[in-house]
Amino acid sequence: MSLRDAMNKATEGFDPKNDSVNKFKGLESGKYTVVVAKVENHETPWNAEQLNFELEVVDGESAGQKEFLQIGLDELTSKGNPNPMLETNLRLISKLAAILGVEIPDEVWDDDTLIYENLAKAFAPAVGRTMIMDLKVRPNKKNPQYPYRNYDFDEAEQPETPEVTDDEMPF
Repeated sequence: MSLRDAMNKATEGFDPKNDSVNKFKGLESGKYTVVVAKVENHETPWNAEQLNFELEVVDGESAGQKEFLQIGLDELTSKGNPNPMLETNLRLISKLAAILGVEIPDEVWDDDTLIYENLAKAFAPAVGRTMIMDLKVRPNKKNPQYPYRNYDFDEAEQPETPEVTDDEMPF
């Protein structure tokens, strides 16, 4: 692709006087086969901790695109109200563990200060495993640049890992 073609593609539908240059589109609603690329304890710019799953689409038109699933387990919102997403997020963690074949030890839930670090360690064996992600994107009236992203997951057939003997090694 020439630079001219890239420029035409990048500015298609773009209003330079009114649109932000940092417009990130992300994946659209749909079902995707994804691989778990990374699981980590992530600190946000506003100093909140979250469990972060980096998921990469492995096939179709969106192959190579990444989706960052961030799960917070704060019991209260920043305004001190009960977090309405806590139950959903706990169920999401439970579902991901079941689909990815991860055992979360009971002691992970004992220390609130280390919960994200302990969950990231528990999910470490899931890196490289595939699953089906059903993503539903809907508008956010308060912050249109940040649409709501709802997830559901199902099991996917795992790719076969070839077994190589020492005799087959090139060195």
